[in-house]
Amino acid sequence: MHPYYSPHHMGMGMWRRGPSRIVWFAIGAITASWWIHRKETDRRIFGHCKRPQLQSPLPIPPIDDPITPSGAPWPDVRSIPNTISNIPSGWDRRQLWQWEQEKEHMATISQQATDAMADLTESTLESVLNTAEALKAKLAEHRAEREKQQKMIEKRLEEERKNPPRLI
Repeated sequence: MHPYYSPHHMGMGMWRRGPSRIVWFAIGAITASWWIHRKETDRRIFGHCKRPQLQSPLPIPPIDDPITPSGAPWPDVRSIPNTISNIPSGWDRRQLWQWEQEKEHMATISQQATDAMADLTESTLESVLNTAEALKAKLAEHRAEREKQQKMIEKRLEEERKNPPRLI
């Protein structure tokens, strides 16, 4: 028997124990929603995972003299690619070289990951196609066997019609 079953309280019907399930469900839903909202808000404002904002690089002061101390003219600023202009000031050539090496390394890793994913996808598709072909062959084999059995049954029934059993 149900633990809350009582023959004396049959008149209450569905609400034998009152509407407490719905009330507790609503309280739990409201509390969970508030908790999640609070956690997301805390993370955005004071969370430990917040990345500090980058300071924009200092503007390059205009050069009055277009000739360097060595006598060669300064390179035209418009000919420098945008990637270098986005690099914060204070980086020297070694850091630029390391940056380029890391970019090349990441491009290599990305290409390797793409190739591995393509190989994995290709092998998965081959496996699925092989399985489908095996199932198709098995289905054809079962169909042939079933047709063979059907012919045997029809042949047996035909023989019984021609030569009915004698009941003497």
